[in-house]
Amino acid sequence: MLNAIGLQNPGVTYFMENDLPYLKKFDTAIIVNACGSTIEDYVELAKVLNTLDIDGVELNLSCPNVKMGCLAFGTTYEGVKEVTSQVRKVLDKPLIVKLTPNVTDITMPAKGAQDAGADGVSLINTLLGMSIDIHTRRPHLANNTGGLSRTMCETSRS
Repeated sequence: MLNAIGLQNPGVTYFMENDLPYLKKFDTAIIVNACGSTIEDYVELAKVLNTLDIDGVELNLSCPNVKMGCLAFGTTYEGVKEVTSQVRKVLDKPLIVKLTPNVTDITMPAKGAQDAGADGVSLINTLLGMSIDIHTRRPHLANNTGGLSRTMCETSRS
């Protein structure tokens, strides 16, 4: 599946007031995925998440569907280390950094997460993909590219 939805959600206030009380009904760990457009966005969100009764935070540095942020931080050692270290300063909870597969060597961003104090890394988010209309020779998606998610499908043979 190829999509260009991005990170559609109603925000942290809605999550705190509606989703978290629902999730607390279950005997399971709650790890919140956090994304921003700037380092300041990540830090402010981490400050809020640090006050909640959750089990951890997954710092999303990998989303290929967001024009600003996420992927821009997740492609280099320096970018991952900077945003992770800033979040680590304000977050006492376990911190997992979700890395992008859209790099030639994922070990360097992973090392940046480790050096900045992440408790773990999550590998990987969706791959960057494009679909071309063979008749118009133009991308199908308005964004040109989107996230290519692995899907399971069955084919029948007669």
